[in-house]
Amino acid sequence: MPLFLANLAMSSYFLALCYMLATVVTITKYWEVRRVLRQHHHMGWSTVQLLILSVALGSLFRTATFSTLCFFDSQNADLPPSSGGVMGGGGSPHSYKYGWLIGPDDGASGSGGSDADRAKKELDFYNKVVAVLFNLPDFLFVSSYLLLVLVWAEAFQSSRRHWFSASDFRRRWMIFYLIFNGLLYLMQLLLYAALFLYDKNGIFKDEKQDRLNLIPEMIFLVVAATDLFLPLIILTTWVYLTLSLSGFPSKSPSARFRLKRVGRLAMAWSVGRILYSVMTVLTFTKGWFNVDRGSASIQSMLLVAVFIAAELIPIYLTLDSRLLAMLSVENYEPLLESSDLFH
Repeated sequence: MPLFLANLAMSSYFLALCYMLATVVTITKYWEVRRVLRQHHHMGWSTVQLLILSVALGSLFRTATFSTLCFFDSQNADLPPSSGGVMGGGGSPHSYKYGWLIGPDDGASGSGGSDADRAKKELDFYNKVVAVLFNLPDFLFVSSYLLLVLVWAEAFQSSRRHWFSASDFRRRWMIFYLIFNGLLYLMQLLLYAALFLYDKNGIFKDEKQDRLNLIPEMIFLVVAATDLFLPLIILTTWVYLTLSLSGFPSKSPSARFRLKRVGRLAMAWSVGRILYSVMTVLTFTKGWFNVDRGSASIQSMLLVAVFIAAELIPIYLTLDSRLLAMLSVENYEPLLESSDLFH
């Protein structure tokens, strides 16, 4: 049985460092937003604060995921190429057990078979843990994306002069967010529980080991389907707000500027989530998650490119100090004139 997501070479190290840096910067930006809010006597929780914390949590779990892959790749690095470090299609008599080889000589004693079975069970458990670690941040970034939709909708509504209640609008959106998130995480927990409690055959579907069983495949495809569904929410919300506020004038040029900035950010996140969902579907339907060491460089470069385009660039755009300050304070026009708040 091969390692799940093995042979990622230096991409795991690079992405672990990138997400660690993103976590530190995100937490720093959170405290900057808190400082701006205190200067304007806003002591409660805002949607922007929740967005920043959600991004920080997602980045932290990504760091844990790629750090784990770094550790096990280093354990597997010294294995001979003939065995590939895994029990692959070459039919090597060796099995992998967290960096040790159990060879045919170990089977001379009566405990050889039990050692191999135990190693197989441990490797199967490791593969499931890696699958969960790799998948959990996906749900966190889906939550972040949905919070960004809420931030964009609030900016859209506040950019027009109207008599609708902003607090009622925010409350309805938060109810939708909590219900959607609750159902999403409930489905996630059920799939994780089924993976560890009921899936006794490992995560791979057949001896070729380039396809996943139903439960682990569902874990990844649910996220991909959600990523494709959420841009439809933005489109539906845009149509609704455009029609309902079409007769009301714009508040000010600064209000239009803020809406334009957050609109670009929402577009970047939408493109990133669509790209990530497409790559997820291709990866787990075509068996791209496990490759030979000879193809590891191509897979590693593709992995880094996808995560940079789909998550790291949107995170970088989200953490713009000027944009966060404008979005955090309801009366944001003085912020555009006071550049000291952005330094």
